[in-house]
Amino acid sequence: MKVGVRDIAREAGVAVSTVSHVLNGTASISREVRDRVLAVARELGYLDQRRAKATIATMERVVVVFGCDFAMMGDAAFRNRALYQGLKRECERRSLKITAANPDDPSIDVQKVAEIARAEKASGVIVLSGGGKLDLGELVKTGLSLVVMNGDEQLRRADAVVPAHAFAADLAVRHLADAGHSRLLMLGTAGRDHLANRKAGFAEAVEALGLSTAEPIIAADDTQEAGEAAVAARLQESNGLDGATAIFSLSDPLADGAFKALTAAGLKVPADVSVAGCDGIRDARSTELTTVNVGYEHLAVSALAIMESRLMIPKPARSCILVEFGAELIAGATVAPPPGKLAPKKEGGGVRTRSRRRRYGSIGGGGPHARLISDRFH
Repeated sequence: MKVGVRDIAREAGVAVSTVSHVLNGTASISREVRDRVLAVARELGYLDQRRAKATIATMERVVVVFGCDFAMMGDAAFRNRALYQGLKRECERRSLKITAANPDDPSIDVQKVAEIARAEKASGVIVLSGGGKLDLGELVKTGLSLVVMNGDEQLRRADAVVPAHAFAADLAVRHLADAGHSRLLMLGTAGRDHLANRKAGFAEAVEALGLSTAEPIIAADDTQEAGEAAVAARLQESNGLDGATAIFSLSDPLADGAFKALTAAGLKVPADVSVAGCDGIRDARSTELTTVNVGYEHLAVSALAIMESRLMIPKPARSCILVEFGAELIAGATVAPPPGKLAPKKEGGGVRTRSRRRRYGSIGGGGPHARLISDRFH
């Protein structure tokens, strides 16, 4: 249902003219009245309605460029598909048309991209990354509005939206600690930027909470099969899990592999060993897995908002915007207290209850759980 200024005036208990002045900044209104009118406008959905109208007026089409590290096949394909599908859904919601500049070629033909963007009067260019750093210097020189999703320009010459990988790992570790685990084991791989950030977040959280760790398990690649093989090999060693009562996997496929290896070895999850993952993509994880959703499917909301802001408030010399999208803990059935321990209690008695989902963070302009960093210049 469409909401108008009369609806806001009625709910806020003010005149229609007062609502108009508050929304358009055309007169001096007391802080108390202004805050009340804006709160009602927000609650009724008027501000979102007005923002969407402005978006339709300023943005009609975007060009999508696939970075050299972006692949729709292989062990990272489920993340990249979620990223691209999220972009398509958000563009559809905003009535934006998409033109893919290099759907079949991982190299970027800058001249071709610029020609497509100008011929179709595109509002800007979205670069989809597989999680690494890209050299987009020549594309930056075209002067097109440019936003990188799930990666960064190597010299930080372009706006970017990235998942908060380190923060996501921190959430998982704290969830395991809350369940009573004090010795953890990390299951990961080598040589991947986003997994490296999760590894760093794991290490920082372990140190901050005063936990101990067993020797990490390094899988051959980021797949369920590799995770299963790596954990199975460790279980055959004399020291096994070395006293660890929980495994934090740097990805959901690795976590699913750990689950299979533990079960095959006769260990019960989570009665004997708890398992947590990190990715949270609905179509790529088992429903019972405890994991952290890092927001691949929602990065486009922030990316297009940045592009829109550049069009509405152009600046000849500006800082680059980096939105670090937050994370959502999804508590599943693979985490429980360690063997022989009861669930921690809240202060004042009573057993701690686990919510199915918990969201963290609310800073910046990138959605309900995002952090805005704008101290980068070019």
